[in-house]
Amino acid sequence: MVFHLLMFTALAAPPAERPIASMPSLARAPVLDGVLKDLSPAQELKLPRADKDATAALTARAASFKDTLYVAVQVKDDAFNEHDQLEVTLFFPGSGTTSRGSVFRYGRDGVRPPPVESGTPAHVVPRLSAAVKDDEKAGTATFELAFPARALPRFQAFAPLALSICLEYQDVDVAGREPVKAFTCPSGEMVGGPVRLPDEFRRALKLQPAADVEGIEPRPTGWVGFSKLHYPTWVVGDAELTPESLAELIALDNSIDPASVALPIPRKLVLGDNRPVFTLLTGQNPYSKDACNPSSELRMAMYVVKGSVATRVLEWPAATCNLGRAMRFELEADSGQLVIGYTNGQTARFVFTNEHFERSELGQR
Repeated sequence: MVFHLLMFTALAAPPAERPIASMPSLARAPVLDGVLKDLSPAQELKLPRADKDATAALTARAASFKDTLYVAVQVKDDAFNEHDQLEVTLFFPGSGTTSRGSVFRYGRDGVRPPPVESGTPAHVVPRLSAAVKDDEKAGTATFELAFPARALPRFQAFAPLALSICLEYQDVDVAGREPVKAFTCPSGEMVGGPVRLPDEFRRALKLQPAADVEGIEPRPTGWVGFSKLHYPTWVVGDAELTPESLAELIALDNSIDPASVALPIPRKLVLGDNRPVFTLLTGQNPYSKDACNPSSELRMAMYVVKGSVATRVLEWPAATCNLGRAMRFELEADSGQLVIGYTNGQTARFVFTNEHFERSELGQR
């Protein structure tokens, strides 16, 4: 699958530093009707030379309007039917080594569910729009596709928005037979390298990520920013954040209720300026059985919250075989000193400075 080739290439070799011309910004949003006249300014995508014996051939172009990417694909297919399928893989190579591409599928019936193995989030599917037009006389099928920013995979927070667009068309002339496939990225990379979304695309989102954010990932109820060290460091929700909504945004279904693992982690701590500090718990409980499992641990990430924006200020163990369980939490609002005490007798002390908790060696045990 193109997706797997693309992921391997992205992890094995970072994209070369070279200028990329921005794809056009449209003057108005095109009407999704399968007629590409209003996408005529779009950038033609470079494609590999078509096999002379292929039963299907592709042409493609891309443009954007505000915060939406538009991709138009025309397929030369002498027998377009309900079994044929177009697969589009989008990936931003400069968005961090832990980011993944997303795979989208389309047929005569429009948007189809993405392949489970691709890891494409299910929540993006309702955000997609498409028009598919079959011209039997001309022997072509036209796919006009819209990808709003909230449906895209993780993209660059500040770096140029270089984007890989890979297409795979499966031509099934007879149901039950192996499809004939047409690829635009047979090696996992676009011919001539990625294309670039214009800077207006990112500005239209009106996001203001923290300086250490490398990639921004859309979530069902907001956005999560990842640092160069690949952990979530910045969050903005669609509404004012609560401990529950913050956990859902960052960890989705992987957050752990402290009460379920017998840890008295406070629901909320408060700094001297009245900003709340929410704590997110993730990992594997080392004390789930009679003997402690040294290969498992629980970790807590603390976020300072102001309205709908949260910034990570500390990431620390909550339960390990060495430390035991974190059972004591004290935050002095005036001094910004945070004390975490563990059942094995150790105490970790921190002081809030420069917008994060910094380890203090004074009084450590």
